[in-house]
Amino acid sequence: MKARMRFLGISLVLMVGLLTILSYSILEYQETKKDQINSMSKDSAIQRTAIDSWVAARASEIRNLAHLQSTIELEMDDIQSNLTYFASQQQEFEAVSFADKEGIVEFSTMNQIGAYFSERTFLEEAAKGNEYISNVLLGNVTRQPMILFSAPIMSGSNQFKGVIYGTVTLKTIDQLLEQFRRGDSGESYVVDRNGYLITESRFEGDWKVMEYQLNSDILKRAQYGKKSNSIYESYRGKQVLGTYQLVNNGKWIIVNEIERDEVYHTFYRQLVVMISIVCIVLTIGFVAMLRISHHIEHPVQHLLKGVQRLKRGDYDYKIDYSGMLNAPVELLQLCEAFNQMSRNIQDNELELKRQKEELAGSNAELEQFAYVASHDLQEPLRMVASYVQLLAKRYQGKLDQDADDFIHYAVDGSQRMQNLINDLLAFSRVGTKGKEPKPVHLEKVLQHVLANLQHAVQESDARISLDQLPTVMADSTQMVQLFQNLVGNSIKFRDANRKAVIHIGVKRQGQEWEFSVRDNGIGFDPKYAERIFFIFQRLHNKTKYQGTGIGLSICKKIVERHGGRIWVESVAGSSTTFYFTLPVGGEQLDDRQ
Repeated sequence: MKARMRFLGISLVLMVGLLTILSYSILEYQETKKDQINSMSKDSAIQRTAIDSWVAARASEIRNLAHLQSTIELEMDDIQSNLTYFASQQQEFEAVSFADKEGIVEFSTMNQIGAYFSERTFLEEAAKGNEYISNVLLGNVTRQPMILFSAPIMSGSNQFKGVIYGTVTLKTIDQLLEQFRRGDSGESYVVDRNGYLITESRFEGDWKVMEYQLNSDILKRAQYGKKSNSIYESYRGKQVLGTYQLVNNGKWIIVNEIERDEVYHTFYRQLVVMISIVCIVLTIGFVAMLRISHHIEHPVQHLLKGVQRLKRGDYDYKIDYSGMLNAPVELLQLCEAFNQMSRNIQDNELELKRQKEELAGSNAELEQFAYVASHDLQEPLRMVASYVQLLAKRYQGKLDQDADDFIHYAVDGSQRMQNLINDLLAFSRVGTKGKEPKPVHLEKVLQHVLANLQHAVQESDARISLDQLPTVMADSTQMVQLFQNLVGNSIKFRDANRKAVIHIGVKRQGQEWEFSVRDNGIGFDPKYAERIFFIFQRLHNKTKYQGTGIGLSICKKIVERHGGRIWVESVAGSSTTFYFTLPVGGEQLDDRQ
């Protein structure tokens, strides 16, 4: 036993230490990478939104400027004035110019007309009535990357008159990207689809704008639409963690990178600390395990023996730990706790037995009380009803109309009181007088129900259909009571203007049978769907529809006793469907309700 305990202890300590280090390393490594990727992806999304908005704003400004010249027939002096004012207000544009339909530049806010670009595609697009945004161009004089925006000027008769165009440097984008350069090695830059760098590099070197063509994994991913993050070798030959986003309608690619060593620097340092701590803990645990292993076998064996005795119902067994003074205090406390638990179980068993006997006696007394109370209440009611009925027979039509009405009210009231007492008694006996569950074929139950309701069915000329019903474990008498109440309700609350149609359906939902009783009766407002299951709750005048308002409460109690639930869906003036469920396996009935 000692050898096994020591071997198990050493193995456990070593396994815990190795698993701790391994789990920490894997989880922390993945979490560090995930956090960094998520952070850079969020940065890329912000950058994409900002750059797309910046490009759209510049295009909109040129469009509005061209539209201003198109809506009013202006002279050349007016156009020059407008362009000069625009250039003074819009700091983003380095130059704004106007060319006529022949392509001759008639005005520019800078004297170096035509020195900033080497192609005139914008003029061809303007002649077609289209706006134009160029690729990144390298200024002939400034040698700075820039973009050309243009929009056509059209006459009132939609004739091409000329083109407004402006050039914008990428300084704003450079300033934006500087805010997202993380740590000492983090970098944000933009390249075009061919891989040419179009923003400034953070690091010194020969990576000049529009002259250096990158060749890295992240660029290939962007070109082929692959996963947007990866670990790869950057254009500087460093292992980096990078993400990308397409911007400016896919013309540009934003790349965010940070060197892998910087990302995992904190992780590596924490891993060294973690390994040191785990090694210290393992050493202490190993020594402590050797010191205490020989003190725990004896009390553990006694505890095991006690558990086995307790399992067999021997609640008198107590652990004698007087000779275990060298055992750990916790194990001695556990032995004492076991002894106390054994005493408590024994006491609880006696208390439960006593309470069960008291509860059985109390239920019997309550049942007898309900029977006696109903009998004693019904006896004087029957006497009152009998004498009032004698009055009705003897004096009907011999007294005035008020007397006849009073006699009628008295007879009706006594009869309703008897019905109410009978229904209350039935409601109280759902739980106390129920039978043990047995296999019940519900189709036979429905045959019994339809036989009981034969007179009502014939009188209403109702058409009743049903699905093939299953066999369930239930109280057969209460099943008859349940279906008879629901089908009887459908007949009672039928629409006088159409033939009553009632369908009893069933379908299996997992471990439950879901039954439905659907009719085409008068229905009710769905807001009363919960209220109708409360005892004494009626939605209609008692003079028009007889009843005490207890029937649906009895249905609810029967269904819940069988481990199911009941609800209703209705459309006022159209239909009502009652739903209830019963367990497929037929669980033990609950007789505490």
